[in-house]
Amino acid sequence: MRNPPLIARRQVLALAAAALPLATWAQGGGFPSKPIRIVVPFGAGSSPDVIVRLMGEPLSKALGQPVVIDNRAGASTIIGAQNVATSPGDGHTLLYTVNNTTSINPYVYKSLPYKSDDFVPVARVLSVPYVLLTASQSPHKTLADLIAAAKNSPGALSYGSYGIGQGTHVAMARLLNMAGANMLHVPYKDSAIPDLMAERIATTFEPSTTAIGQVKSGKLRALAISGPKRIEALPDVPTVGETFAGFVGDSWHGLLAPKGTPADVVGKINAAVQSIVASAAFQARLRELGLVPAGGSPEEFRRFLKEDAQGWAKVVRDNDIRAE
Repeated sequence: MRNPPLIARRQVLALAAAALPLATWAQGGGFPSKPIRIVVPFGAGSSPDVIVRLMGEPLSKALGQPVVIDNRAGASTIIGAQNVATSPGDGHTLLYTVNNTTSINPYVYKSLPYKSDDFVPVARVLSVPYVLLTASQSPHKTLADLIAAAKNSPGALSYGSYGIGQGTHVAMARLLNMAGANMLHVPYKDSAIPDLMAERIATTFEPSTTAIGQVKSGKLRALAISGPKRIEALPDVPTVGETFAGFVGDSWHGLLAPKGTPADVVGKINAAVQSIVASAAFQARLRELGLVPAGGSPEEFRRFLKEDAQGWAKVVRDNDIRAE
């Protein structure tokens, strides 16, 4: 059979090219068709808010639509999570959140206005190590000192957190369980740092983003890092795991989408986020804040969320942590 005439070939190619956008649209390639709203369940200036705003401009360029940050703070991420869970699953509304939403809240609260499976994992962006802090004048120079004092006087020492069932609370509960020690929990609506400086409490876990400056200024002393490795910003501070092998108690940031969001749309967002997370400028900024880049596919994030929830659920049950 002879090859078709050149003009016929061109017509075929032109028709194929014309049909391609329609096929791509049907596969989610038409996404995004309007601005993308990213709900952050924390206030302006918080660690998640700062990071997602760093991502906003490059994400907008990658996806070809404006990215709007919508801060909906309160109730241990519940307000923002509910807003996204009830939004259309078309990729134009996303949730940038932390471990409380899916790994802790479902086990701490008797009733929630959302379920973990109301969300589709999109991308894990980073890990957030906590820094175990004491006052600069505290007699506890090391984690071992603090635990020894807690064991010598059970319940006499106190620790602060951002509230019952918050990440800093359950991380400290996990540490005390592993150490076989007991301390009094003092929940705060905001940071416990002022009372720590005044030695009204003995210690607290604080996210690296806000802890590093306090440590470097000499206002507070860092005893340990909750993650599996030391952080570049505080290289002389050991991990908790160096004293209690196997301990990991850090949090994470990640993007979730409403249930029903098409897999190809999720994949497109994931690819854009992966590119941002892999960039030298973004990683350098994370290191300054003591944060650890993560990345990975939606399926890897899904597996991570399952393991993360199982681990924190055990801590919640073992310590009977409940919130209303």
